[in-house]
Amino acid sequence: MTKKNEGLYFVLLGGADEIGMNMYAYCVNNKWIVVDAGYGFLNDDYPGIEMCYASPEFLKEFSGDIEALFITHAHEDHMGAVAQVWPSLQCPVYATPFAVGLITERLKEYKMEDIVPLQIVHAGETIKTTSFEVKFVSLVHSVPETCGLFIKSEYANIFHATDWRMDEGKLGNAVFDSKSLEEASKEGIDMFVCDSTNVLLDHEQPSELDIRKNLINLIPNIKGGLVATCFASNITRLESLVLAADAAGRTPILLGRSLQTNVRIAKECGYFKDTPRTYLPEEASNLTSDKALYICTGSQANYRSALSIIAKGESKYVKLDKNDTVIFSSKIIPGNEDKIEHMQEQMIADGVNVITEETAQIHTSGHPSKDELKQMYELLKPKIVFPVHGDKRFIREHKRFASSCGVSEVCSGKNGDVFKLLDGKLEKVEEVFSDVIGVDRGRSVSLSSELIKNRRRIAYNCSLFISVLISADNRLLDLKITSIDILEEQEWEKLAQETKEKVFHVLDKEIQEKGLTSSVKDQIKARIRKEIFKATDIKPVTILHIFKQGENQCQ
Repeated sequence: MTKKNEGLYFVLLGGADEIGMNMYAYCVNNKWIVVDAGYGFLNDDYPGIEMCYASPEFLKEFSGDIEALFITHAHEDHMGAVAQVWPSLQCPVYATPFAVGLITERLKEYKMEDIVPLQIVHAGETIKTTSFEVKFVSLVHSVPETCGLFIKSEYANIFHATDWRMDEGKLGNAVFDSKSLEEASKEGIDMFVCDSTNVLLDHEQPSELDIRKNLINLIPNIKGGLVATCFASNITRLESLVLAADAAGRTPILLGRSLQTNVRIAKECGYFKDTPRTYLPEEASNLTSDKALYICTGSQANYRSALSIIAKGESKYVKLDKNDTVIFSSKIIPGNEDKIEHMQEQMIADGVNVITEETAQIHTSGHPSKDELKQMYELLKPKIVFPVHGDKRFIREHKRFASSCGVSEVCSGKNGDVFKLLDGKLEKVEEVFSDVIGVDRGRSVSLSSELIKNRRRIAYNCSLFISVLISADNRLLDLKITSIDILEEQEWEKLAQETKEKVFHVLDKEIQEKGLTSSVKDQIKARIRKEIFKATDIKPVTILHIFKQGENQCQ
């Protein structure tokens, strides 16, 4: 991307037509700011990798001109990848106190807590850079201190708010700052970059206060063992569960490292002041299950989560018995449907009572319905609405709905698109490099790399290992064919022996006549793979190791 002097440039790096992996960049007069650096969440198509983030590769060439990274709130899909992205940005990171607390914990995992310059910002404060003024405007969402960003520049004003909902904040943990929004509207908003997550819902959902009342009414009537799960960052919901446990005479016990960390940080930020104490499982080992409420992570059925361990019967703290109850005070993140359904069905088959938002009003979303979107359009009066934070179906519906509400211009894009906003006109001017990077046990790897392609191939097609021992004069001395994922052990041993007997002499002849050329190596793999396919209908990923007598390394 060449340097530009006129206009505001808006670059979509992640989150443009998906839920998660949020990262956007704005440029004015060749000075940059970046908004959010979040994780996306992967399904089983990427074995061993649960999270990903937008590649910051494009931003590296501008690192000296990137003046700030602004984090809108403390959800993983907006701040989870700061440790991976920041080395390409090399700039201050601005976020509210709770978000800073969680980002610090993540940076500690990478020994970067003393490297990344984190700056605490409170709602209502404005940060000035060379070419931008950015005001943090308090909004209501399912995590404390969520803010929209009112971004002002000489060419255009943007309101960037990808996670929010209309809620009067009656519980006191969140404030929908309509006054600041009205003031922003008076100054003029050229473009509203807006949440699309719940655009398929017509009407506003219950408030968090409604959910709190429902939980406090529900939980005292439940007998036996009781487990509840919710998103670990939903501090208001956690407070509600703690209050409900107290109303039921149960002790609230926190299971799951992320949950315990979030509660600790929330307390440091002033939350949980008027709620009963929570306990770690080690502190409540003498309690019977009917006197406890176990609050745990795992609402999305992640296989290492506390709830998944409980569901498999592997928890050292909680054993679910027949007629115990599990409450899912959460929604299903798209892509996790099958995993969650499998977990819940297994619980039900074991005689456990499962309560979800489908059977009781125990969850509300932090995202706007059509009613709320319309209210925000009327409040902000934007000239352009730019839907993001939703899959392609959601984006299409958001564009249609915004147009039906009288918004004069509606636009959307895909990751890698660059838009220019000048004199009220928005146009796509360029496409830049974009990629998705997976987090592989702390390492970063492109999801389009050969490594990931091979993992996927092995996951679907199995693996086959061939070990060949060759004499110094190119005679085949031994052949071993192994696999752990094609057939059961005894069946495989039989097939491997039969295959060896079929191909041994043919391969020996070829090796003696032609030597260990690349074509002969290909023939060894092809002949054995063909026999395996004939017997199993499986075309495995095949790895060949050749050992030559008298040499200490394989070929």
